[in-house]
Amino acid sequence: MKNLIIGISLVFIAIIAVSYFYFSNLDERVAEQPPETTTDALAAEEVEPSAAPTSNGALWTFALNGGAISHPSVHLYSDSTRFILVQDAYHILHAISPDGHKLWNAQLPGPIVDSISQLPDHSLVFTTAERLYRVDTEGDPLPGFSLKLPQRAIQGAVASGQTADDSAPVRIQVGTGRQDLTYDGRGNLLQRQARNHGARTSDVDQQADSIRNDLPPDCGPLAYVGPLQNDDQRYLLCGDRDGKLHCFRY
Repeated sequence: MKNLIIGISLVFIAIIAVSYFYFSNLDERVAEQPPETTTDALAAEEVEPSAAPTSNGALWTFALNGGAISHPSVHLYSDSTRFILVQDAYHILHAISPDGHKLWNAQLPGPIVDSISQLPDHSLVFTTAERLYRVDTEGDPLPGFSLKLPQRAIQGAVASGQTADDSAPVRIQVGTGRQDLTYDGRGNLLQRQARNHGARTSDVDQQADSIRNDLPPDCGPLAYVGPLQNDDQRYLLCGDRDGKLHCFRY
């Protein structure tokens, strides 16, 4: 009888020991299983698009505040690269890379009059009705600018005179209602001359005349056709009615 009791006790102890190790290992196996992907994590991945949406086969689109109010213009960013300038309905001037990315923007007090001139040093000259600007390709003003005009401009600023070696002085002419004002490259007023009321054809007018009529149906009247890259490809930039700038191969 004594041996039977001892045997039963040993079997009972063995069962307790096996149960302990089994459930202990089960907890470890559960802890080692990777967590399941939650619905929230999947939703977060889905709302992050890999590329900007386009329309009508556009290479890219760039959102403007209220749409463009100027023809997009393309200028030299460096000796080998270009960039795009366009002003929106809130008078913000946007600088955009050829692949549709923001470079910088600048709030102006009003619409740019006519077009933007560029000098051989790549500086950009333009005017609103009340102020004259000369900035570098990063949007930073050059010494002497911006400056308040003594009269309201009715024609855009035209910059000339500078040569690649800086041997010729910069001259900037702005047409107002009564006079043509001439400034030097540091914003000093050099001359006031009686207004020549003859019509001056701007580069924008010539460009608009050269654009064909076979534009995409959603392309607004503010457009540019020409190079964006150092290749043989021509591109079309459309200031669309949806408030965006669209770029197409042309």
